[in-house]
Amino acid sequence: MADDPVFDHLFLGAGAMKAGTTWIYDVLHRHPDIHFSQEKEIHYFYARHLRPDMLSDRARMQRAKGYLHFDPDLSRREVLRRRVLWTAAWLDGPVDDAWFNALFRFRGSARWMAEFSNMTALLPAEAWRDIAARTRRLRVLYTLREPLDRTWSHVRFHLKMQGQDHLLEDWSLDELIAHIHAGDYLDHSDYVAAIDRMRAGLPEDALRVDFYDRIAGDPRGYIADIEAFLGVDPHPVPGDIIDRVVNPSPARPMPEGLAEALAPMVRAQVDGLRARGITPPETWQG
Repeated sequence: MADDPVFDHLFLGAGAMKAGTTWIYDVLHRHPDIHFSQEKEIHYFYARHLRPDMLSDRARMQRAKGYLHFDPDLSRREVLRRRVLWTAAWLDGPVDDAWFNALFRFRGSARWMAEFSNMTALLPAEAWRDIAARTRRLRVLYTLREPLDRTWSHVRFHLKMQGQDHLLEDWSLDELIAHIHAGDYLDHSDYVAAIDRMRAGLPEDALRVDFYDRIAGDPRGYIADIEAFLGVDPHPVPGDIIDRVVNPSPARPMPEGLAEALAPMVRAQVDGLRARGITPPETWQG
């Protein structure tokens, strides 16, 4: 670890995509010891190590449009003032560690600054080593969802966001599979590779791997385990927040034949996780 770390207490949610990360954020951002910036998914570390264009001046300006929208009849002046100040920091540059830290200027007494980005799971091992070396205390949460269900949910959500979900009405199975292989869907379902990269770059106590299934089966226990992982006191969460479904993918039955086509991928993940001492839930296929 660096003698003078750039980051103090840093909590990274690395995904997996469509594995409950928005729900986890929705619960944890209410904890007084965990501070998220105005933007949940900054993507800073992914941009720093793999895709600088994600945080280019133009990209940040595009995202800033939403931050500055407000209703003068409903918005509170102090809340708007903080949002404007935060947006000014977001638009500042250069995009470096000082820029990232400035996005947490309203952290107050919260111990942890938190950034949830599903793209972080794609970082190479050397990037994880770099982050760990520049952080006084680092914690990384990686939540896994059954690979076939995760991939299908990701496809539906992505096409909806692109305004192209109608394509699922027209595509043949071969066209759907070609679309899956052409995108990054399977990269986000390759938990084994992601865990290998994280383990190669992180201290042993810095990584927590958990399962999406627990969110539905034991949501309060799931959150309590994260609080213990971070070493923060339990914080009560109202039942309507715990039970809320956030950011769902459009409901659509899985096409016939897709499970069989992706079965080798599922089996490779199940076997790979078990070989690494991680036991998937019995409900997983494969």
